[in-house]
Amino acid sequence: MISVEEARRIIGSETGVLEPVEIPLNESSNRILFEAACADAFYPSGDRSMMDGYVIGAEEQAGTFRVVGEIPAGKVPERAIAAGEAMRIFTGALIPDGGGRVIMQEDVRREGDLVFVEAFGENRSIRAKGSEAKPGDAVLPKNAKLGPAEMAILAQIGVVTPRVIRKPVVRHLATGDELVGPENIPTAGEIRDTNSSLLTGLLKPFGVDLTDSRRISDDREKMTAAVEGDFDLLLISGGASVGDYDFGAEVLRNVGFTIHFDRVNLRPGKPLTFATRGKQAAFVIPGNPVSHFVCFHVAIRLVIERMCGMEPNWNFLSLDLEDAEALKPDPRETFSPVQVFVRNGKLVVRPKRWSTSGNTFSLAGTNALARVNADSPFDGKVQTLLLDLPVGEV
Repeated sequence: MISVEEARRIIGSETGVLEPVEIPLNESSNRILFEAACADAFYPSGDRSMMDGYVIGAEEQAGTFRVVGEIPAGKVPERAIAAGEAMRIFTGALIPDGGGRVIMQEDVRREGDLVFVEAFGENRSIRAKGSEAKPGDAVLPKNAKLGPAEMAILAQIGVVTPRVIRKPVVRHLATGDELVGPENIPTAGEIRDTNSSLLTGLLKPFGVDLTDSRRISDDREKMTAAVEGDFDLLLISGGASVGDYDFGAEVLRNVGFTIHFDRVNLRPGKPLTFATRGKQAAFVIPGNPVSHFVCFHVAIRLVIERMCGMEPNWNFLSLDLEDAEALKPDPRETFSPVQVFVRNGKLVVRPKRWSTSGNTFSLAGTNALARVNADSPFDGKVQTLLLDLPVGEV
């Protein structure tokens, strides 16, 4: 049985980034840039006004100026500006030749074609040409995650089909004769399949879809047929333990996968199997939903991050623990679902009460995992992996 850190090292060494594809800009949210995005021109393209007001020469002093024109945004100035002259100008408009300072309209008094400027400060209120970017400047680095701001930057430099890393094709097999769909009323001995919905939700923040999800019975031949074909990542729910019907690892081995580990010193989620076949990766996950949740964030998401070119999220914060008795050390390294919230300006951890790893209800509100080792000190602090934003005090 290997440690969590060793399992993550193996996963990292056996998986890598997928190839790039070009997609429409408006479909690129949460995707990862394959290459740096560079400016195609000067930004701004010329000296531009930062506000509505009047433009005068850079060397002018306070006094009276004759208004000789108006420059709306989007128009090219028709003439240069001379000493003693001013032009009405609007936010974003080009500065005319000879102009060097914009006086805010609230700081002048206008009478007819004259403006009176009593005083002004040091700020020229002009965005200089190329002050934001020059041709060839990298405005987004390789492997940048495309959020709303990054998409706006690509739009500004005219990148309408960015090259991004391809999304992995994920196949999911929910195994077990007892499983029925959520829309069904279970009979005696049956349970509703929750892991398919759980994994769908866990993948969404990474921009990844559960491409192919199916329920199959505990049958070697059916499972063998289901693990063939094109996919990047295979997730098998159930079949990870040592029962008579737990033959996930055996099936993977029989179809050419290399098993890298099948036990991890992890609670919950000890019987976790990781395997590869060429560039394909596969996990056999213990069937209970809390185990699924923990195994995803401890191990599976690392494959997603690697394939998508993302920086792995494995940074722990030492946070105040509200109820230390709820997180008791165990011989296995425990990753316990918790809720992190803000109290008096500080982040506080509240453990979720899960008596067994089959308690789906205990996951409600979980936005972090608390890491507890056998020798973790009870000092009111706990090592915490944030999975989502903290919530207000609860």
